[in-house]
Amino acid sequence: MRNPVKRIVAAGFPVALILAGAAAVRGGSGSADEMAEQLIDAWIEALGGMETYWKLHSASFTLTTEIWDPDSGRLRRTRPRYVTIARLETGEAARIERWEGNDFIQHGFDGVQEWAVMNGETLGSGDKDYDEARYVSGDVFYWIGLPFKLRDPGVFLHYDGTDEEGRHLVRVTFGEGVGDHNDTWYYVFEEGRAMPVSIGYREEGRQNISRTYWEDVREVDGYIFTGRRVHVNADGKIWKVLVTTDFVLNPEVDPAVFTGP
Repeated sequence: MRNPVKRIVAAGFPVALILAGAAAVRGGSGSADEMAEQLIDAWIEALGGMETYWKLHSASFTLTTEIWDPDSGRLRRTRPRYVTIARLETGEAARIERWEGNDFIQHGFDGVQEWAVMNGETLGSGDKDYDEARYVSGDVFYWIGLPFKLRDPGVFLHYDGTDEEGRHLVRVTFGEGVGDHNDTWYYVFEEGRAMPVSIGYREEGRQNISRTYWEDVREVDGYIFTGRRVHVNADGKIWKVLVTTDFVLNPEVDPAVFTGP
């Protein structure tokens, strides 16, 4: 049964967990990185702990990219992607299907090998959808698994102190072999609130930081995820939204669907 939880704030979390996490950051005697870990762990605990994440063995959902005109506030276009993911013995597997104009594109990763097909024709190296298959497969698994996947091996948490408003700043970087891009992420936490109020990222090779905020936090069969990831420009106007809908937890999935032709 679906039970949407709109914009989770401190009042929506176990108060003891939030206060314990905040107190640990204020009074902790450990390193700065330990403070970052305490903030992330308080966020995870407020969602039920890692036990919540381990409920996910497979999932299917629709991930729709909405592109907005920042000046008029009008929706310009949408692109849905139909996603299936699963944990297999070979690793985290994914299959993504979408249309681009009249072209039907399927690509994915079975934990070992990426693959891609367009209109029934197998694609290979040099074709964009093949070259991006492994990255996109990891991406859809990663985003549905946040904040839990911030505790994966090779994900490094750094505490950068507080900003001028007294909000805690956590920077996230990735080790060699973790992800396909050397991006840096920034999570901003207000005192007494477990969920970050703002999330930024700097793409590899760029200096500017893009800003996002998350809303429409949802719960399906005890699994909690973000329904809308809203991207804003330098003026704070929305230009892109990533929307997760039609989420099904642990559907029966034949591992063969993750294997290419």
